[in-house]
Amino acid sequence: MRYNFNPTDEQIKKAGELIIYSGVYEDVPEISDLVIPDGVEEIAENAFRDFKELRTLTLPVSLKKISACAFSGCDGLRSVTFAPGISEIGDEAFAFCSSLLSVSMPDTVKRIGEGAFEGCASLSSLRISEACEMIGSGAFAFCFNLRDVTVPDSVTLIEFNAFASCFSLEGVRLSQSMGMIDESLFEGCRSLKIVDMPPRLYKIGRRAFKGCSSLESLILPITLREIGFDAFASCQSLKRLAIPKGLKDIEDGEAFSGCDSLSEITYGGNREEWERLNKGRTLTVRRSDLSYTTPKIILLDLKNEI
Repeated sequence: MRYNFNPTDEQIKKAGELIIYSGVYEDVPEISDLVIPDGVEEIAENAFRDFKELRTLTLPVSLKKISACAFSGCDGLRSVTFAPGISEIGDEAFAFCSSLLSVSMPDTVKRIGEGAFEGCASLSSLRISEACEMIGSGAFAFCFNLRDVTVPDSVTLIEFNAFASCFSLEGVRLSQSMGMIDESLFEGCRSLKIVDMPPRLYKIGRRAFKGCSSLESLILPITLREIGFDAFASCQSLKRLAIPKGLKDIEDGEAFSGCDSLSEITYGGNREEWERLNKGRTLTVRRSDLSYTTPKIILLDLKNEI
């Protein structure tokens, strides 16, 4: 059933913008193809939540915001046509739309909310807005079929868990403007092989790459200062790692627990700096079988890192 929304007076705010309120369509749950007309500026919270028959959605140029949970649980939704003009996709706006195949955002979207596309298990193609500044926690978590992601340089912050458990994710290019990889950002991304690190990165948070079992090698940027607890835990294929001399802290010495294949670490500083970094301890790696191994440490003794 194709449905063109025709607003009534009670659906128009005093300020003049038009909102589709929750429950407006409770009497027509069989809607399959929904066209929101031009003039609508905001879709309210829960407006079409759990509309199981919804298959396609067309949004107007006038739309500025999709509010929280507006289309959450529409597990039959396969296609969303965005139009330029929208600036915010709210928290859980399309969460658990398990049939959604692709998302191509217009370059007007500045914020992607928490859990905005969480659980979109069929999502395999993603284009993030070139104007996006912030991606909320869990925004794309459990998108099992997502294979590669390019985060535009406009993004300065991606919150924790944003891409956690994206099991098919193989390659990621992160924004050049990011300073931190937040906690559990890619935890459980077991197919991840390539990560293009931001050149200004200063912190890798706790469990950021935990369980990325296909990651084989990684060169950390010279600006890096902190590696959090379990940051690379259970990266079973990780063989080689390059660490800059400017690194100040490896939290609790457990960052590489379960890295069964880690055999070589290249460090930009000298032995004294390496021992200071590890608080005088020998870096050992606890393997998944609970045995221990000591990677070979290659000291470059660079005077300056450029």
